[in-house]
Amino acid sequence: MKRCSLPTLALLSLLLVTGVMIAVPTAADADSWGPPAEPALVPVTATGCPPTPEPGQATCLAEALPVSHAVAETVASNETDRVRPMATTAQTVSYSPADLASLYRIPSDLTPTSTVGIVDVGSDPNTLAQMSYFRSRFQLPACTKATACFREVAQDGSTRLPATDSDWVVETALDVQAVSAICPTCHILLVDASSAGITDMARAALTATRLGAAYVSLSYGSAESAATTSLRNTYYANPDVTYVAAAGDNGSSGGALFPASAPNVVAAGGTSVRRVNGGWQQSAWSHAGAGCSTQYAMSPVQGLASVGSVCGGKRVVSDVSALADPATGMLFYRGGSWWNAGGTSLAAPILTALYALAGNHTAPLSFYADTSALVDVTTGSTGSCATARLCRAGPGWDGPTGLGTPGGLDALAAGANLPSYVTTTAGGLTYGGGYPATLRFHLTDRDTGGGVQGATVQLQRRVYGGAFVPVRNGSTNAAGNVAFADRPMKPTAYRVVFAGDDLHGRSASNTVSLSKFLPSVKLRRLSGRLRVKIRTPWGSALKSSTVRLQRRSGHSWISVRRLRTDKRGIVVAGVQRGRTYRLQYGGGTWQLGHTAAVRAR
Repeated sequence: MKRCSLPTLALLSLLLVTGVMIAVPTAADADSWGPPAEPALVPVTATGCPPTPEPGQATCLAEALPVSHAVAETVASNETDRVRPMATTAQTVSYSPADLASLYRIPSDLTPTSTVGIVDVGSDPNTLAQMSYFRSRFQLPACTKATACFREVAQDGSTRLPATDSDWVVETALDVQAVSAICPTCHILLVDASSAGITDMARAALTATRLGAAYVSLSYGSAESAATTSLRNTYYANPDVTYVAAAGDNGSSGGALFPASAPNVVAAGGTSVRRVNGGWQQSAWSHAGAGCSTQYAMSPVQGLASVGSVCGGKRVVSDVSALADPATGMLFYRGGSWWNAGGTSLAAPILTALYALAGNHTAPLSFYADTSALVDVTTGSTGSCATARLCRAGPGWDGPTGLGTPGGLDALAAGANLPSYVTTTAGGLTYGGGYPATLRFHLTDRDTGGGVQGATVQLQRRVYGGAFVPVRNGSTNAAGNVAFADRPMKPTAYRVVFAGDDLHGRSASNTVSLSKFLPSVKLRRLSGRLRVKIRTPWGSALKSSTVRLQRRSGHSWISVRRLRTDKRGIVVAGVQRGRTYRLQYGGGTWQLGHTAAVRAR
């Protein structure tokens, strides 16, 4: 949070709130500040997120409730007093950035400038103005394009922003203001996808990491499919990036949504939060998403939490949770009005910004190995379901809240000796024939059946004694394929080895043997003779190779003479004029074949 410069006497105003030292400004500080003027905004229609994603589409997962001006002003005007009752109505509770700092025990002296990427759809001309007003109203440091604190680009990284999508303007406003609330000094990179199509969303996520985001908030979800798993391998697989995705807002009935279901992505569940007698009470939000992946096996880190039985060895969602109940939501500003934010679309940017504060973009699932800094949420449910742990909060892991919610930044810090998740792979090698020998390799992710793109693989050749030696390296294409060409000069065998990477395990292909070669044969017809020159596929003379002169007899061929090529690979055979002949070659290492039939002259 923004630090105040306090005179010596003001240090007496330091209060300890849930373990965090909070600076309370003096009267002089308070008198020097007044509320900012509201910005002039462009009229933009907001229609809200579709309740469920269409096939091949992602839906945003933001929920918003209107907040009266009086309630909003009460929250905002008391922002500097971080020990106060919340502003409430009969139905809702509204929280400010200071409340969230208290809830998640954020030290007030952290000022990281890490880049947090946010992926949404379409552009809203009011995004920057609304965020600036939110930050100014809550006395957070300014974040502008001029200081490179805020940047907005299209999914290709250009400044040619897509048109406004009315379904996503609430989501966009919420995301940038939630990151602002949690990490006011972080840089924000907003990437506007051209559409909610899952490929456009994935390309936007890749652009965020390409442009420097080490933390990426993904407040959207789509139904799992083979297509989404291949997108994960290509677009959501940077091992030096922490990805946090909303788990969904339909309880366990919605199943596991992608990209939250990807094993390397942190699936953000949801909580309902209230302050009672000065302390925080958290329960599972009644709509928090949970479910079993149909595409991914359970990762080793989830095995540490003994959740294997929940989904029969499949990946389970969620992992960890944050504020998501719109009735106990974060106050945010959009379209000239104040709203309470909710949905796991709020939990995702909150957690992403907390990871940025913790400085952990390499091992985001470390809390599976050490849950001591998490607050275990044990009450609340999303209804009934076949497996109680998927829909009912309880001790340890549960679907709505995962392993709990951060009780300080240590909860999300990188841990040591954490099992890494790697999918098992399988490689298939085939020989396409011809010379040079054409060998085609396909690398498959066994968990999903999809091809593994961008994998560096090595073609190896067997040598005397049975050992394999490297021939050359290649890289698989988008379908997981790569072709090799080689010029062996004797019978041999090949295989392709994949050494593995941060997301995929090592594997070796089947062995393909090449035991015979097709020689190159040239026939010349001379007066009373036939001349044949035979060469190896690699161009040298095929010396001492057996050749049989055959003569046509009716509908069959009979061998009339056996010959052998000289050191130049040449053999000359005398023939009778008017008879039809051919020369048969090959045997042993060489494929059998014969020349065209010719009539002697």
